[in-house]
Amino acid sequence: MPYPVPLSRLLPPRTAKEVRRSRPLRLLEEALSHSPGAVLAAGAGFGKTTLATEVPGVYLSLAEEAQDPAVFLWHLLAAYRSRAPLAQVEELLEAGAWPRALEALLQGLKPLGPHFLVLDEAHRAESPGTLKVLTGLLRLPHLRLLVLSRRTTPFAFLTVLGERELAFDPEEACQLAKALAPELPAFEVERALSLVKGWPLGLRVVLLAMRRGLKPELALESGEGLLAYLAHSLPLEVLEVASRLALLGEVAEDQGEALLPYAEDLLLERREGRLVFHPLVRSALKGRLAASEARVLLTQAAEEALARGEGVRAAEYLLEAGRVGHAADLLLRQGRAWLERGLTYTVLRLLGHLPEEVRRGRRGLLLLEAEALRQAGRYGEAEAAYRKALEAGEERAYLGLVRLFLDTVEPARAKPYLEEALKRFPQEGKPLLAENLLNEGRAAEAAALGLEGPRLLLRQGRPQEALALLREAKDPGLHRPPQNHREGSLLRALLECVAGDAEEGLRWAERGRLEAEALGSPFGVSLAEARRGHALLALGRWKEAEEAYRGALALAEGGPARLQVEALGGLAALGAPGAFAEMVRLARTAGDLWVEGFLTLMVATARLRQGEGFPLPALPPLDPFLQALAEAYPFGDGWEGLLQRYPFLEGRTLFAPPLPRVRRALWRLGRLSLPYHPGVRVEVRALGGFAVWVEGRPVRFRREKARLLLALLSARDWEKEDLLEALDVSPGEFRVLWWEVLNALEPGRPRGAEAYFLRVRPYGLRLEAPELYLDLLDPQAPFAPPYRGLDHPALDERAQAYTEARRHALLQSPRPQDWLEALRLDPLEEEAWARLQGTPWAEEASRLRQAALRELGL
Repeated sequence: MPYPVPLSRLLPPRTAKEVRRSRPLRLLEEALSHSPGAVLAAGAGFGKTTLATEVPGVYLSLAEEAQDPAVFLWHLLAAYRSRAPLAQVEELLEAGAWPRALEALLQGLKPLGPHFLVLDEAHRAESPGTLKVLTGLLRLPHLRLLVLSRRTTPFAFLTVLGERELAFDPEEACQLAKALAPELPAFEVERALSLVKGWPLGLRVVLLAMRRGLKPELALESGEGLLAYLAHSLPLEVLEVASRLALLGEVAEDQGEALLPYAEDLLLERREGRLVFHPLVRSALKGRLAASEARVLLTQAAEEALARGEGVRAAEYLLEAGRVGHAADLLLRQGRAWLERGLTYTVLRLLGHLPEEVRRGRRGLLLLEAEALRQAGRYGEAEAAYRKALEAGEERAYLGLVRLFLDTVEPARAKPYLEEALKRFPQEGKPLLAENLLNEGRAAEAAALGLEGPRLLLRQGRPQEALALLREAKDPGLHRPPQNHREGSLLRALLECVAGDAEEGLRWAERGRLEAEALGSPFGVSLAEARRGHALLALGRWKEAEEAYRGALALAEGGPARLQVEALGGLAALGAPGAFAEMVRLARTAGDLWVEGFLTLMVATARLRQGEGFPLPALPPLDPFLQALAEAYPFGDGWEGLLQRYPFLEGRTLFAPPLPRVRRALWRLGRLSLPYHPGVRVEVRALGGFAVWVEGRPVRFRREKARLLLALLSARDWEKEDLLEALDVSPGEFRVLWWEVLNALEPGRPRGAEAYFLRVRPYGLRLEAPELYLDLLDPQAPFAPPYRGLDHPALDERAQAYTEARRHALLQSPRPQDWLEALRLDPLEEEAWARLQGTPWAEEASRLRQAALRELGL
């Protein structure tokens, strides 16, 4: 059922426009020209709404209920419903999936093109969640946001126009006086403007008071002053009707028909069949009502709201009426349904208004608060609240504590509460038992209890099926922290890294992070960073992966211990000392043996891809996929069957063996049209000294000329005669050197097999081989003079050409740091020297240049 958004909040008021406010409009236009949004921040009556109605666009007025980001999104959906196809947004909001709904809303609004969104009364909806939604809206390049608020903070990330810019100047005051009280002399208008200090509403009130002969000093900014003005200008019976109706803020036009002749005096706004009271007028009129009468009227409004199905609004009326007991009972009846709709922050806000003595007599409220805190990802507070509910005799708190430790994947901590829950609630406890068994790695028992879904398939060793199921599913995304690990973006990210494509996994991890940030969930953000690390690890972007894992570890601090496990596994995969042992310890403490085996194999294969050995330790019981991986490790000949069963291992995935071993397996399966594949990786490093590694181990040549031969082959291609001359050897000696190099690069090569890394006619390196790395061709390799220690004219020529090309590339860069590197290569380089003047690197550039000049004796 859609959340009810009053139509009056979607329609800008038809305000009086006696004054054309050219000056603030010009300031607003300038602000929006260099900022994605602007804030009109001023007190009530400064003409913010009137000014905003001059800006054509989408209008939305907010109330306190919009502090809940889910409710705020319902308002945005209502405002845009007729402008864009947003059926998916409504569907996601119905499911409580508001962060995912935000992403869908942004996608749906992209085709709209340039337009304004005006958010009136934004201070009433201010909360961390709504700010996350606003930040998301600013990702739309064509949207310009206009926020109307009584406070600058927390909207200061936009350009702010305050009371000084919005106050009336003398020219505007004269225009208003001509429209309202033309009989007043100019000096009286100037006196009135001085009295109200430019306050637009105050000036209007004062001018109307002066027109009726009332002393302007009585109609000041305070509610008392306004009340005196209203009492003077309105018949008593009208004043009484207005006081009762103003209590609700707005009413249907037919209810307030008696007020229409006095609309100007009451500063009423008319919006499509509704009459809306100005906040200051409402405050002044409410003060006239006796507390008992206000209580009766608000109670009646609450009953009418309940009859319309507007439970949240009814609770707010009851709280305003002081009927906190009735509000508490309403929360008991409907609070759980609100949580299921994703209105987590609404429930927490309403609970926050209830006194402790009211809560104490209703133990169900303790359970409701614990559930809301759990859904908000505030796990420490939620655990304390559940324990408090248990102490009060609320046995359903056992179920809540089990769900809490399922959320944080701590099966060992869930066990004692699960036993108690099963005694009392066997039907509800059974699915929780199944999931806890899964979290322990006991997938067969979980399946026997009826559990199903992608997480089960993953832990059963069927990652391809798990990914296919999630891809086909109508993905609700990460909509509440309890589902961080169970469904949506972050599970999709993990499955893409395991059995899909790590680039896609990276995209889903980043989407999961956006959703978790919108929720304000440190748990979700930490997990998203760990999953980003997994994707980057699979892609071989080691440095970025390390940054992601360290970020995940920092975010996990103070949270459940299990949250650190994936980040520690990633750091262990990158060789961080002590990380592996700590990962194993925490996984065992949490009771999750499957994740220990999963991460251990992730570490082993990642280390292998980096050219390091990692002997597999004793492993806990594994699923069929992980068991097959463990048996095939370190992927020598004979593991081709595994590749046929799990073809994703040849792609950019988390458990992919090193590329040379994958390609050799493909060759052995007849899927590579090559006469021979050695199954190794070769790194030729010419920068600095000259060295060669095969499978991460340095090569030692028996003959220095064999090393020189490989260096010459790395410098350029050669005809045989030129190569013999460059080496100064006979054809017979050349054959000996050639076979030494060939056998060093391709150990175990069968006799007669065609070379894989070396080419003849012309002679050179087969640079197109993906298993061959030559640092001279890597633009990211740190510079060092090539071929140092090898004295040969051909190598000197190649080194000079490389240095010159590198210097030229550095000069083309926009970064001053690169210009400094170019100056290091040639300290007398005039262009680099000139560019660095006036930069933070000028002093270092001067030092380099002076040292070179001294060395030349200049």
